[in-house]
Amino acid sequence: MPTEQPIIRFDWAIKTLLREKANFDVLEGFLSALLQEPITIE
Repeated sequence: MPTEQPIIRFDWAIKTLLREKANFDVLEGFLSALLQEPITIE
């Protein structure tokens, strides 16, 4: 029987990242790569 891996919801992950301002750079880079346009979080 395969081992089940937990599924992380995108909205939960983003909300968790936004709790600390230090993570804004990581989130900006991820969203910029995903959407293929520059994203800035203020």
